Amino acid sequence: MTPIRRRRRRRHPVRSTAAAALLCVLAALFLLFVTVPDKRADSRAFATAPACVGDEPALECRKVVEGAVKHTETAPQGKTTHYWLTFTGRDGSTHHADMNGPLSVFAKVKPGDKVRATYWRGKIRFVDFRGTVQLTADQPKDAYRLPFACGLGLLVLGATFAGIAYWMVRHSPRAPERYTWQTTVPACAGILIAVVAFVAALVTDTVPTALTLTGAGAVPVVLGASWRVRVRRRPAGTGLAPVVPGKEKRFEGGVAADTPYGAELIGPYLVAGPGLLAVTPDPAGRTLRRALPRTLVVEGVRVPHRSDPARVTAEAGGRRKALRQVVVVCRDGDGEVLIGVQRKHAPWVLGALQEPEPGGAGAQEPVPLSGYGS
Repeated sequence: MTPIRRRRRRRHPVRSTAAAALLCVLAALFLLFVTVPDKRADSRAFATAPACVGDEPALECRKVVEGAVKHTETAPQGKTTHYWLTFTGRDGSTHHADMNGPLSVFAKVKPGDKVRATYWRGKIRFVDFRGTVQLTADQPKDAYRLPFACGLGLLVLGATFAGIAYWMVRHSPRAPERYTWQTTVPACAGILIAVVAFVAALVTDTVPTALTLTGAGAVPVVLGASWRVRVRRRPAGTGLAPVVPGKEKRFEGGVAADTPYGAELIGPYLVAGPGLLAVTPDPAGRTLRRALPRTLVVEGVRVPHRSDPARVTAEAGGRRKALRQVVVVCRDGDGEVLIGVQRKHAPWVLGALQEPEPGGAGAQEPVPLSGYGS
């Protein structure tokens, strides 16, 4: 008796998902607990920095430099555009300010106009022109927003990948087959929430507000994902009633058995008829048949398990049709026989395995369909 060779569990998806989760979480923790606090500390230091005295260098104090605009320049660099404002100080020195946009001061000034630039820690932080103030790209006030947005988004992604990896590990080899939607739906939901978190951190002024907005945006995403999962988990019926084919039917299917004849069951086609269920490699179903014995006893019908032999699942339509696939579990003495077919063909298999009754009518008691939605 040859035992059914179960498929080995593929751990590569688990490892890669867990690795992605770890990288996202580590990057998020670094951004949120190292980069963001440093940026916010710089913002507080700049807000409380005193004015420089005399020729004191602009290190921990603010120093105002007045000058005349020399020219403005827009300089694209890849996906980023820099808006340079160049002016000449009273002492003849040249200063370059990388403005944070094309509007405000940058759009108003022209060569010869007088401007006031404020230095702090050796960089120009904002420029004042006739009462209009424009921040530069080096301003510390909102410098924490981008790393905070990236950290918050990565934290959500890391939690999503960790949850998917945990789900993969938690399901044993006897658990139902992993369908694509079981990982893509939570992954898409996590990505959407991460996008919401990223945008919320960029458009709000405080951390609590960003977290509140992220939570509010996550609610409809979670509800939508839950609805989608519920729809995909819903089986198209509670049972399968045996149907005895009036004539022979040929369809795709696979059989694996831990019986002496198990090695002879070569598919990938099944032929079902009154009192007949056979396996054949012939696409026409006419030759090289190997009929299954009449001693088979049907124990139930379930969805595929990850541990099922490839012969049962691959020859029954492949993974593209996995959502419509079932496995008929039978017993032949002490041996187990698994028959994988598409759900629409399962009634023919059940009808072919039952004892024919007078008049060709078979029992119509539905066989419970188990395992959906796990």
